Amino acid sequence: MEAIKNVAVLIDAENVPAASAKQIFDEASNYGNILVKRIFADWSKASVKGWKEEVNRYSMTAEQQFEVQARKNTTDIALIIQALIILFEKDVDVFCIAAGDSDYTRLVRELRERDKTVIGLGGRNVNQSYVNAFNEFIYLDGGEQAKPAEKKSKGQKNKAGTQAPALVLPQEQEILDNKRKSDLHNIIDRMIDNNGRAFFAQISSEMKQKYSDFIPKNFGCNSFKKMMEKLMPYLKKYSIGTASDGTSMYLYRSKQK
Repeated sequence: MEAIKNVAVLIDAENVPAASAKQIFDEASNYGNILVKRIFADWSKASVKGWKEEVNRYSMTAEQQFEVQARKNTTDIALIIQALIILFEKDVDVFCIAAGDSDYTRLVRELRERDKTVIGLGGRNVNQSYVNAFNEFIYLDGGEQAKPAEKKSKGQKNKAGTQAPALVLPQEQEILDNKRKSDLHNIIDRMIDNNGRAFFAQISSEMKQKYSDFIPKNFGCNSFKKMMEKLMPYLKKYSIGTASDGTSMYLYRSKQK
């Protein structure tokens, strides 16, 4: 039986919304026993007021770091120092860092070089190089989603009494950008050329090496199988097959009509 891993959760309250607290701890608990819960901020700031209730709810240790000089990364430095103390003083296998600040990139690299699993949690507007520094990066939902434009009917009038033009809702954002589409196709084609099949497990492994956020939960799925089914509109030249064991699934090239 595999030993249960110990997890440290470190949160930068100044760039992660309090509405994400539940998601952060739900995700962290998937990796093992949460041994350390630390949250960092200058608690005199009004912007982190919403976190105070969550600190009590999840029994976190709140670390105070006064901002000595404006625009200096004092909270970042405090989190980094504590992460290194935990690294050398506690038996922790997994670090979950909830922060959308690329200043933590070097910390992530150092932890991974010491054979620790490092999970990132943050908004969708973070730098891709920061995302790819982690073993996995999970996007937080709380307070991060843009509100759609309000759609007006053709007959609706504005305050001046004249007919207002209908607002057009933005098209739904594609779930794969062109670079990911290209890399995904290249990986699948190479596997098929070599073996006639591209197994889901292999696709997952190779794509995660390129993109740490290429995981099912970021696509609203609870398994890689469902994620691949969701991506099939981007993979029209392939079909899904099932191996003789009845569980392993793969892609193969569809026959051209």
